[in-house]
Amino acid sequence: MEVTKNEISKATIKNDRCNVIFKENTATDINTVNKDCSGIIHADLLASFNRMKVHLVMLCEQPEMSLISHATISDFDISQLDNYVITGYVIGGTDEHEGVTIIGQKLLKSGKVLNLIAPFTKYEDDYEFSEELGQDVQMCSYEVDQYLFHDKFGIKQQEFEFDKANEATIELSNAASGINGNLIIKGHGKRKKKLEELETVLEGSGLVLEPVI
Repeated sequence: MEVTKNEISKATIKNDRCNVIFKENTATDINTVNKDCSGIIHADLLASFNRMKVHLVMLCEQPEMSLISHATISDFDISQLDNYVITGYVIGGTDEHEGVTIIGQKLLKSGKVLNLIAPFTKYEDDYEFSEELGQDVQMCSYEVDQYLFHDKFGIKQQEFEFDKANEATIELSNAASGINGNLIIKGHGKRKKKLEELETVLEGSGLVLEPVI
């Protein structure tokens, strides 16, 4: 039986979706696959990308690097770097020469955006946080793998307009999976009827409609 092993080479986030380039390794071939995904990214994937902000700041020698030290990096408060965004990373090299290039942006006080590309950094470089860098890239690739091959997606609020009057919000919850989302129903006189119709449609699906007060 042929076993396929996939290795993430590049991942970027745009509009809550992920584009991934990965190597598909089989017993006989190595194929490079570029995939634009339509699924909304999971919060865990976004969190793993956000963790890379500390390395972008350090490697690009940004002023906020003074906040980061060996004493703080393990539990660093990422909210201190809210004006930074990680848009992607690219893995290159092999063995002891393997490393990563981090791509991101910084929102300036003027409202303009500064594009940042950290220099390619090997995991075995003299970079003082190289061990943490390797671990954080590994976590990113794990979450991308879960997203790409194991359907680990997020849920985004969806809106249905029945007319332009009052709003009612109901909550979709799946007790078995713990996945939550919102449906916004717009309407007035027909609102109750629409909710009853939705309950009928979802009956037996395991999803429960709960009014949000």
